[in-house]
Amino acid sequence: MVSSTAQPLHIFYRSTGGDNKKNRPPYYSKMLCLRSFLRAFTEAGSRASVTFINDGPMPDDRLEIMETIGDIVSYPGLGNSPSYRKTLDLALAKPPDSLIYFAEDDYLYTSPAFVKLLAAFDELPRVDYVTLFDHRDRYTRTDDSRRGYSRVFVAGGHHWRTVESTCMTFGARAHRLRSDAWIQRLGTVPNTPRDRVIWRCTQGEKEFFWKFPKRTLVGPVPSLAAHMDPEGLPPNIDWERVAGDVEMDDRWR
Repeated sequence: MVSSTAQPLHIFYRSTGGDNKKNRPPYYSKMLCLRSFLRAFTEAGSRASVTFINDGPMPDDRLEIMETIGDIVSYPGLGNSPSYRKTLDLALAKPPDSLIYFAEDDYLYTSPAFVKLLAAFDELPRVDYVTLFDHRDRYTRTDDSRRGYSRVFVAGGHHWRTVESTCMTFGARAHRLRSDAWIQRLGTVPNTPRDRVIWRCTQGEKEFFWKFPKRTLVGPVPSLAAHMDPEGLPPNIDWERVAGDVEMDDRWR
């Protein structure tokens, strides 16, 4: 395990009380996702801290758990992009030599997810951003930048590859995030973030070839987290089994 004297990880867990109308796996719930997050968060030890960003009223059961684990910042139902920009401001107030992770509340995490995230940042110093989600788009799209070409790395006993984009759940080096914050703000002008535009611009890819300095975003193979969309679950992981393992953990009930 990496020493706790290394860069601290500040996690911002963005949550809403309700849910949208997306199709979901039958085992999905926001409580399940929260418990999976906490299981992975606990594995990271004292190096990680969490602030829960609650956009609107929260159910009592989830709120009670959050209150025992981290700090809570409450917003009055701002919506997706506005609450993200508020959270971005909180993240940018952290020391520039720290690590940041933004988490949406509909992701299922494997137990070693944050330990692996820290290893990626520690062992791959040229990497600026890290996602824990091996997006299925990388296996199905034909319009990725560089025709889908990736560089592959090993860190923390895990394979990582460069990817052209991810969602709004990701890790960052704070000083890089500070330099690129203008992209994050412009890309979240509509209520639904234009995440692919954000990441192409951040990395200076395709129509954003003019952007300098260019950044590097890597993702894991196999995935360490999954967005709970049955059409987009990362391959080669039995996510229902991961959910079952979380359910068997009687912490945070």
